[in-house]
Amino acid sequence: PKLPQAPIMGWQDGVFLLVLVGLIVGGYYYYQHTKQVSADTFARCDALYVAAETDATKYAESETCYNETWELSFVSDSMEILRQNRLGAIEDLRNHQKDLYADAMGALAARDSVTAYNIVKDYKGPMLLNKGDAKDWNSIAGNEAIKACVAAAAARADSIAREKAIADSLAQVAAELRAKAVADSIEKVNKKLARKGKRKKAK
Repeated sequence: PKLPQAPIMGWQDGVFLLVLVGLIVGGYYYYQHTKQVSADTFARCDALYVAAETDATKYAESETCYNETWELSFVSDSMEILRQNRLGAIEDLRNHQKDLYADAMGALAARDSVTAYNIVKDYKGPMLLNKGDAKDWNSIAGNEAIKACVAAAAARADSIAREKAIADSLAQVAAELRAKAVADSIEKVNKKLARKGKRKKAK
Protein backbone atom coordinates (compact mmCIF):
# COMPACT_ATOMS: atom_id res chain seq x y z
CA PRO A 1 0.00 0.00 0.00
CA LYS A 2 1.16 3.56 -0.77
CA LEU A 3 1.85 5.90 2.16
CA PRO A 4 -0.26 9.05 2.27
CA GLN A 5 1.62 12.04 0.89
CA ALA A 6 1.68 15.43 2.59
CA PRO A 7 -0.24 18.04 0.70
CA ILE A 8 1.94 20.14 -1.53
CA MET A 9 1.90 23.87 -0.63
CA GLY A 10 0.28 25.87 -3.35
CA TRP A 11 1.34 29.29 -4.53
CA GLN A 12 -1.46 30.89 -2.53
CA ASP A 13 0.01 29.45 0.66
CA GLY A 14 3.43 30.78 -0.31
CA VAL A 15 2.03 34.25 -0.85
CA PHE A 16 0.25 34.12 2.49
CA LEU A 17 3.45 33.15 4.31
CA LEU A 18 5.39 35.90 2.60
CA VAL A 19 2.74 38.44 3.56
CA LEU A 20 2.73 37.14 7.14
CA VAL A 21 6.52 37.36 7.41
CA GLY A 22 6.41 40.83 5.89
CA LEU A 23 3.83 41.97 8.43
CA ILE A 24 5.85 40.59 11.33
CA VAL A 25 9.11 42.14 10.14
CA GLY A 26 7.40 45.40 9.19
CA GLY A 27 5.58 45.54 12.53
CA TYR A 28 8.85 45.03 14.37
CA TYR A 29 10.63 47.80 12.50
CA TYR A 30 7.61 50.11 12.85
CA TYR A 31 7.59 49.48 16.61
CA GLN A 32 11.30 50.26 16.81
CA HIS A 33 10.78 53.39 14.70
CA THR A 34 7.95 54.68 16.92
CA LYS A 35 10.06 54.05 20.02
CA GLN A 36 12.93 56.04 18.52
CA VAL A 37 10.64 58.90 17.48
CA SER A 38 9.22 59.05 21.01
CA ALA A 39 12.68 58.97 22.59
CA ASP A 40 13.91 61.78 20.31
CA THR A 41 10.81 63.89 20.95
CA PHE A 42 11.00 63.52 24.73
CA ALA A 43 14.73 64.30 24.64
CA ARG A 44 13.97 67.54 22.78
CA CYS A 45 11.26 68.47 25.31
CA ASP A 46 13.59 67.69 28.20
CA ALA A 47 16.34 69.86 26.70
CA LEU A 48 13.90 72.78 26.42
CA TYR A 49 12.75 72.33 30.03
CA VAL A 50 16.33 72.25 31.33
CA ALA A 51 17.23 75.30 29.21
CA ALA A 52 14.30 77.17 30.81
CA GLU A 53 16.15 77.18 34.12
CA THR A 54 18.45 79.85 32.65
CA ASP A 55 16.17 81.18 29.89
CA ALA A 56 12.61 81.34 31.23
CA THR A 57 11.14 81.94 27.78
CA LYS A 58 11.82 78.25 27.06
CA TYR A 59 9.06 77.17 29.48
CA ALA A 60 6.36 77.93 26.91
CA GLU A 61 8.27 76.03 24.21
CA SER A 62 8.77 73.11 26.57
CA GLU A 63 5.06 73.02 27.39
CA THR A 64 4.16 73.03 23.69
CA CYS A 65 6.64 70.23 23.06
CA TYR A 66 5.25 68.02 25.85
CA ASN A 67 1.68 68.65 24.69
CA GLU A 68 2.65 67.42 21.23
CA THR A 69 3.74 64.09 22.73
CA TRP A 70 0.07 63.14 23.21
CA GLU A 71 0.06 62.37 19.49
CA LEU A 72 2.91 59.85 19.72
CA SER A 73 2.16 56.18 19.06
CA PHE A 74 4.46 54.98 21.83
CA VAL A 75 4.92 56.44 25.31
CA SER A 76 6.54 54.36 28.05
CA ASP A 77 5.49 54.55 31.70
CA SER A 78 8.60 56.56 32.60
CA MET A 79 7.89 58.99 29.75
CA GLU A 80 4.30 59.39 30.92
CA ILE A 81 5.38 60.15 34.50
CA LEU A 82 7.97 62.66 33.29
CA ARG A 83 5.41 64.37 31.03
CA GLN A 84 2.87 64.70 33.86
CA ASN A 85 5.48 66.07 36.27
CA ARG A 86 6.86 68.61 33.82
CA LEU A 87 3.47 69.85 32.63
CA GLY A 88 2.30 70.05 36.25
CA ALA A 89 5.36 72.13 37.22
CA ILE A 90 4.80 74.50 34.30
CA GLU A 91 1.13 74.92 35.22
CA ASP A 92 2.10 75.70 38.83
CA LEU A 93 4.50 78.33 37.50
CA ARG A 94 1.75 79.83 35.34
CA ASN A 95 -0.60 80.05 38.34
CA HIS A 96 2.13 81.77 40.37
CA GLN A 97 2.60 84.32 37.60
CA LYS A 98 -1.15 84.93 37.51
CA ASP A 99 -1.09 85.63 41.26
CA LEU A 100 1.82 88.08 40.88
CA TYR A 101 0.06 89.76 37.97
CA ALA A 102 -3.12 90.15 40.05
CA ASP A 103 -1.10 91.64 42.93
CA ALA A 104 0.64 94.08 40.59
CA MET A 105 -2.60 95.19 38.97
CA GLY A 106 -4.17 95.58 42.41
CA ALA A 107 -1.30 97.84 43.43
CA LEU A 108 -1.78 99.91 40.27
CA ALA A 109 -5.49 100.20 40.99
CA ALA A 110 -4.54 101.54 44.44
CA ARG A 111 -2.22 104.05 42.70
CA ASP A 112 0.84 102.39 44.18
CA SER A 113 2.97 102.03 41.05
CA VAL A 114 6.17 101.52 43.03
CA THR A 115 4.79 98.40 44.72
CA ALA A 116 3.51 97.14 41.36
CA TYR A 117 6.95 97.62 39.84
CA ASN A 118 8.70 95.89 42.73
CA ILE A 119 6.39 92.86 42.33
CA VAL A 120 7.33 92.26 38.70
CA LYS A 121 10.86 93.67 38.35
CA ASP A 122 12.81 90.76 39.86
CA TYR A 123 10.69 87.97 38.37
CA LYS A 124 11.61 85.92 35.30
CA GLY A 125 8.98 87.52 33.11
CA PRO A 126 5.39 86.89 31.97
CA MET A 127 6.31 84.01 29.62
CA LEU A 128 3.28 81.90 30.55
CA LEU A 129 0.62 84.63 30.68
CA ASN A 130 -1.74 85.40 27.82
CA LYS A 131 -0.74 88.19 25.44
CA GLY A 132 -2.89 90.87 27.08
CA ASP A 133 -1.65 90.17 30.60
CA ALA A 134 1.94 89.85 29.39
CA LYS A 135 1.64 93.27 27.74
CA ASP A 136 0.44 94.83 31.02
CA TRP A 137 3.26 93.11 32.91
CA ASN A 138 5.94 94.37 30.52
CA SER A 139 4.41 97.84 30.60
CA ILE A 140 4.86 97.95 34.37
CA ALA A 141 8.36 96.44 34.31
CA GLY A 142 9.56 98.77 31.55
CA ASN A 143 7.93 102.00 32.69
CA GLU A 144 10.72 104.56 32.97
CA ALA A 145 8.67 106.90 35.15
CA ILE A 146 8.09 104.13 37.69
CA LYS A 147 11.77 103.19 37.54
CA ALA A 148 12.67 106.80 38.31
CA CYS A 149 10.28 106.83 41.29
CA VAL A 150 11.76 103.59 42.60
CA ALA A 151 15.29 104.94 42.18
CA ALA A 152 14.34 108.16 43.98
CA ALA A 153 12.72 106.18 46.80
CA ALA A 154 15.83 104.05 47.11
CA ALA A 155 18.01 107.15 47.18
CA ARG A 156 15.82 108.68 49.91
CA ALA A 157 16.00 105.45 51.88
CA ASP A 158 19.80 105.45 51.57
CA SER A 159 19.95 109.08 52.62
CA ILE A 160 17.72 108.44 55.64
CA ALA A 161 19.81 105.41 56.54
CA ARG A 162 23.01 107.46 56.30
CA GLU A 163 21.53 110.27 58.39
CA LYS A 164 20.37 107.78 60.99
CA ALA A 165 23.79 106.16 61.07
CA ILE A 166 25.42 109.57 61.59
CA ALA A 167 22.90 110.46 64.30
CA ASP A 168 23.48 107.13 66.04
CA SER A 169 27.24 107.66 65.86
CA LEU A 170 26.96 111.17 67.32
CA ALA A 171 24.66 109.92 70.06
CA GLN A 172 27.16 107.21 70.92
CA VAL A 173 30.00 109.71 71.08
CA ALA A 174 27.91 112.02 73.27
CA ALA A 175 27.05 109.14 75.56
CA GLU A 176 30.71 108.19 75.83
CA LEU A 177 31.66 111.81 76.63
CA ARG A 178 28.94 112.02 79.30
CA ALA A 179 30.10 108.74 80.78
CA LYS A 180 33.70 109.97 80.84
CA ALA A 181 32.66 113.28 82.43
CA VAL A 182 30.74 111.41 85.15
CA ALA A 183 33.69 109.12 85.73
CA ASP A 184 36.08 112.09 85.97
CA SER A 185 33.73 113.85 88.40
CA ILE A 186 33.51 110.75 90.60
CA GLU A 187 37.27 110.38 90.51
CA LYS A 188 37.72 114.03 91.63
CA VAL A 189 35.26 113.57 94.48
CA ASN A 190 37.05 110.42 95.59
CA LYS A 191 40.40 112.24 95.56
CA LYS A 192 39.00 115.10 97.70
CA LEU A 193 37.57 112.63 100.16
CA ALA A 194 40.89 110.83 100.29
CA ARG A 195 42.75 114.10 101.03
CA LYS A 196 40.30 115.03 103.81
CA GLY A 197 40.78 111.62 105.34
CA LYS A 198 44.54 112.05 105.41
CA ARG A 199 44.21 115.48 107.16
CA LYS A 200 42.02 114.05 109.89
CA LYS A 201 44.52 111.30 110.58
CA ALA A 202 47.32 113.85 110.75
CA LYS A 203 45.51 115.82 113.49
